[in-house]
Amino acid sequence: MKRKYLFLAVIISVMFLVTGCSSTKKTMTCTRSMNQNEMKTNLSYKVSYTGNYVTRVKSEESIETSDTSTLNTYKEQIEKIYSPYKDVKYYQYNVTIDGNKLVSTVDINYALIDTDKLIEIDSANSQLIKDGKVKISDVKSLYEQLGATCK
Repeated sequence: MKRKYLFLAVIISVMFLVTGCSSTKKTMTCTRSMNQNEMKTNLSYKVSYTGNYVTRVKSEESIETSDTSTLNTYKEQIEKIYSPYKDVKYYQYNVTIDGNKLVSTVDINYALIDTDKLIEIDSANSQLIKDGKVKISDVKSLYEQLGATCK
C-alpha cells in the first residue's frame, strides 16, 4: 500500500514539473505614445507574471523635445521621484539624456524585492501591494488609467 502512495506521489510530482503547475510565466506589454506641444512621449511597460501575480516590471519612458531646459527639468523631477528607492535591492532605475531625448528605465523584481520596504518608502504603494504581492489585474488597470493599451 505504501508503494502505491509513493508511486502516486512521484507521478503527481512529475506532472507538476512537466505542466508547470499552471504557473507558466507570461508577459503583458502596455504602451502609450503622445505628441503634444513639440514633445513626443513614449511609454512602455513590460510586465512578467505567473498565475495572477506580477514577478517583474520593466519600464521605459522617453521624452523627445528640442528644448533642453524641459528635458533637464524632467530629469530632475524623475530622479527626485526615484531617489528614495536607490538603496532598495531588486529596484533599479536609470535616467539619461542623449541629445534631444530623455530615457527613464525602471526594473523592479517583485519576486525578490522587499515589498514592505516599498510601502515604507511610499504608502501609496500599498494600493498595489497586498500581502507582499501585486496582482496583474491591478497593474493592468493602473496602466490603462494612464491611457496605455495592454496586450
